[in-house]
Amino acid sequence: MKLFEEGFIERNKKVIITAILIMFISAIIGAGMGYIYNGDKLNFISNAISSNPVNNNVSTASSSISLFIHNFIVDFLTIIGGLVFSIFSVAVTVFNGISIGYVFGFDLKFACSTILPHAIIEYTAGALSLAIAFKLTKIEIDIIKKRNFKNTIKEHNIDFKDILSIFVVMVILLAVAAVIEGHITHLIAVWAYGL
Repeated sequence: MKLFEEGFIERNKKVIITAILIMFISAIIGAGMGYIYNGDKLNFISNAISSNPVNNNVSTASSSISLFIHNFIVDFLTIIGGLVFSIFSVAVTVFNGISIGYVFGFDLKFACSTILPHAIIEYTAGALSLAIAFKLTKIEIDIIKKRNFKNTIKEHNIDFKDILSIFVVMVILLAVAAVIEGHITHLIAVWAYGL
């Protein structure tokens, strides 16, 4: 079996773009919230690190494996949420987007040096998990409408292949993000703050 069956992009571009937009818009909302809510405390973290660099350790290298496992569990639960009409999946994605965006609105320098290096890849994987959840919900709705589990599953054979392909890409992105977060991000932060 090929990783991407013929017509993969055409069949999946709407669901993937929708999932990425949900993540992106949530992050923008979070950034706005962080900026508005914190007012005069903006860049508080960066200022604290810069004013007392000797006693501040921006980050230490974390275990890439534990980071991967944590992120995989979150994304896997997002996928499973597709079996309950993606309500939980959308909620998790929106929460994650707002959370990450909030840090950018609160302290842009800190966010760019400690989060951005791995977050783009990690949150793209998160959006892909939402796309898989949407595809599972679509299959589930078809099963309910047609009231024929076996035939509906056969009809969606290509969708299951697409889900597997998206899942493989998601896992690869999570692995890359975990390596960056565990071994590179802290070096960027140390360089950014001159520690």
